[in-house]
Amino acid sequence: MSGLLQNAAAMAVVPLLTLIAGSGLAQTSPDPLAEPLTRDELKPTYFAIVECARRNQEPGCLAARQLADELMDRPFVTAFCKDTAFAVTQQAKTAEMNSFERKEELVRLARDTMDLCKGKEDPRPVYGELDENKTNDNKINVLDLLN
Repeated sequence: MSGLLQNAAAMAVVPLLTLIAGSGLAQTSPDPLAEPLTRDELKPTYFAIVECARRNQEPGCLAARQLADELMDRPFVTAFCKDTAFAVTQQAKTAEMNSFERKEELVRLARDTMDLCKGKEDPRPVYGELDENKTNDNKINVLDLLN
């Protein structure tokens, strides 16, 4: 009887293992939301926020709120980016009077969106790390500091 139970247990586990192994193969295509944002991808959000700030009309403000909301849905953007996007969703609304302070705050949020939401570029190498043949008396060589 125990041999029969072992066979039944093995039959139940095989489909589960097949499902787990197959799920790893299904996720080989990269998720576009997991990719870092580029400046070109952030430009529509920037321009929509600036449009809302300058013209104070609902179509521009609605576009700014929707694009900022999409930024908050991305799983791999920084918390600073999400905080800025949330501030845009709260402040990108039409106002009775388009004050200078309102415009400046929205333009600041647009600039912060460009700065805080883009993917970080590769760091530039410090002089002396990769190129030992160049000498320049005005630059500090990192290797000289280690000696």
